Amino acid sequence: MRKVLSGLAASALISVSAMALNVPANHIVDDAWLKSHINDEGLVIVDVRKKGYADGHIKGAVEWKNKDFREGRYRNKNSEKAMIPGYVAAPLTIERTMQKSGVDNNSTIIFYSDGLKGKDFRDAALGDFTCEYYGFDNVAILDGGFAGWKKADGEISNEKPKVEKGNFTLKGRVFNQTIMATGEDVDEAIWTGNAQTLDSNGKQEETKDKKKGSHWYGTAKDPRRLKEGHLPDAKALHPKVLSVKKDGVYYLGNKELIESKFKEAGVDTNKPLISYCNTGHLAAATWFAGKYILGMGDKSRMYSGSMAEYTRWSKRKLIKK
Repeated sequence: MRKVLSGLAASALISVSAMALNVPANHIVDDAWLKSHINDEGLVIVDVRKKGYADGHIKGAVEWKNKDFREGRYRNKNSEKAMIPGYVAAPLTIERTMQKSGVDNNSTIIFYSDGLKGKDFRDAALGDFTCEYYGFDNVAILDGGFAGWKKADGEISNEKPKVEKGNFTLKGRVFNQTIMATGEDVDEAIWTGNAQTLDSNGKQEETKDKKKGSHWYGTAKDPRRLKEGHLPDAKALHPKVLSVKKDGVYYLGNKELIESKFKEAGVDTNKPLISYCNTGHLAAATWFAGKYILGMGDKSRMYSGSMAEYTRWSKRKLIKK
């Protein structure tokens, strides 16, 4: 892990090119793996929880806020000041975020989320997606997140680490367009049937308020989208069903469980799949599960703009049942 060196320690340091620490093929590490590598040169641990970093985090971890790796583009219809954070951030933002986090071109990044809800791994999966899109794929997520780390008696600190500025650069990299779907790709999927679409908000449910009636899971009164409903012929799968709870901590289920959940949703894992939600957040989780746990590879893509973007295209229609 990179740390600030000063004085004689810095001047005496012999610069060597560290070999990259490779992550498992499925981009998932457990507590034992992280404990055994936590002091390795080049390892960067990133906390992507929405809150709690100042009260305690994995020792040496840096914090990423939404603004560090997500970009708002459209105005929230209920507020002229609020932008919808539905996209991967701009290249300059990502380069600066990586550098200030101590990331070098040959670093390894481990993302972790809360681990207190079945859907929490979406936060870490979104960090993984963002890095991969920008051509940096030596990344993984910590299974069980921070809750699992505490359960495993992992070392925790409430001190913000000081890190050396990393040498990460986007120059010379190839952006990974194969994992990113656009609204036009969604149109093609709907009209040609060449790909499936997966609504990661989940199935339609009845609200307790009779005045509101039924709605597509997670979309009622959501100001980030302008229309209710789902894409024609879309499958529905909420990522919370892909996790299992053990001693108060949510871990990703095994391949057999996740495969069964995709099958129940009607997803053919041999056919291209585009995951979407409201702002490309929950969709990052189903994208990750499809690509790495089920081995779909580049057949699994994510629509970053999701419904926050698509519902602003006036001539696109959604299904409300």
